[in-house]
Amino acid sequence: MKKLLTLLITSTLLVACNNTNKKAEVKTSPAKFTLTVINNTDQDMRWEQSWAMTGSTKGVVKAGETVELSSNEVDSDHINVYPMPPKSVDQPNPGNGTFNMQYGWDGHIARVYCDNVCNKGYPTEQFNYEGTNWIYATKWLKDPSVQTNTTNTVTITTEAYTPPVVEIVK
Repeated sequence: MKKLLTLLITSTLLVACNNTNKKAEVKTSPAKFTLTVINNTDQDMRWEQSWAMTGSTKGVVKAGETVELSSNEVDSDHINVYPMPPKSVDQPNPGNGTFNMQYGWDGHIARVYCDNVCNKGYPTEQFNYEGTNWIYATKWLKDPSVQTNTTNTVTITTEAYTPPVVEIVK
């Protein structure tokens, strides 16, 4: 029994002493998409994405703050942000906006498949509906319609909006 106990302790010590902390290299897909969103509005905005490299796939970017959304999804990744109307607008229409980017991997390179214009994000000056009384605007670090601009920064602002008056000439 004494020999068995000695053998067991010796084996445990040998295994424990030979156990080295080797760092395992973790490989990820080469398709990396990163969108830094700067909320330059007076309201918090919800965001979500279909896949996240680290952390949550949804959250809130507070007014005046920034969030970096990053993914390595190879099929398709959507990043959605929901701008809120400025606090100065009484009875805002619509109640919130939609900003959307779609990314993907074509087997060779990461691509912007559909930017916010392609997705018809609204309410913007370009895409709005009857009764819209506020819009959001985007300012980009790089042109978002270029398919290879998969790492980018966007600043979102909001403002009250009055649609232009269209005069009918008789």
